[in-house]
Amino acid sequence: MLIRTGECNQCGECCKTVNITAVRDVTLSQHGSLKELELYLSYRGIRIDGEDVGKNQLFYSMGISCKQLGPENQCQAHARPEEKPLLCHRYPQTQPDVEGCGYWFEGMDFLGTMKNDRR
Repeated sequence: MLIRTGECNQCGECCKTVNITAVRDVTLSQHGSLKELELYLSYRGIRIDGEDVGKNQLFYSMGISCKQLGPENQCQAHARPEEKPLLCHRYPQTQPDVEGCGYWFEGMDFLGTMKNDRR
């Protein structure tokens, strides 16, 4: 089991894209192929970032910044937790690909010892 460690350093990098998970088999049946889907989405500024065939998921992202992201790349709702969406409170749920993110994950190895997965 992985445990999120660290804290938000308010770099703003996680707030510069919108990430969406789609049902893989339904989406591919609508478009005919992954290549055709990628072409269709590219015209709209949407990228396919990956897939999990076992879980039947496709992962999309769009370069749309959050309206709460201030000029210094800091969340304007960060100081008002009651106004911050649940997804933002939970971010990240997996090891982020963001350089300098204040979060990392640690887990237990088979002996029950903490294992650091910080990049």
